[in-house]
Amino acid sequence: MTGRILGAVLAGGRSSRFGSDKALALLDRRSLLDHAVDALSDQVDTVVVCGRASAKRLCLPDRPRPDLGPLGGLAAALRHALDHGYEAVVSAGCDTPMLPADLVLRLQCAGPVSYLRELPISGLWPAVLSPELDRFLATGPSRAVWAWAASTRAIAIDLPRPIANINTAEDLLRLERAA
Repeated sequence: MTGRILGAVLAGGRSSRFGSDKALALLDRRSLLDHAVDALSDQVDTVVVCGRASAKRLCLPDRPRPDLGPLGGLAAALRHALDHGYEAVVSAGCDTPMLPADLVLRLQCAGPVSYLRELPISGLWPAVLSPELDRFLATGPSRAVWAWAASTRAIAIDLPRPIANINTAEDLLRLERAA
């Protein structure tokens, strides 16, 4: 893949297991959202935040509407990428503050459509899949990222070490203690 890549941090979730807005939760005095944006920034051409408003960066509302889970944010990113000349989107959740510095390279080496088996929200998605995801959301029986990935024949990859995924306040405390 030689074209421009859009990074998309998916941040529109309800944080119900966390108990408060986890995108704004602090780790080392910086929000999880800022950590995720920074982790992608060096690996892609531009980073957008999907599913929330922020004065700091370009934000995209979920597509076609809120409350579709991560796929609503991914649909917004894919449409933006398609409309603005990006070849692909690399997505990650706002709750993955410590993405590996070679994430994009690993995804690209796996194939043109790939994702992390342990965190399917993190993946490489060609922009031309935008209309296909719109159809999937309109007609599909599932809104699970793994179901979408399977429908695209995406390749699941494993990383040598697990990525910290913050779903609960306890997960954040464990990560803080380990650091």
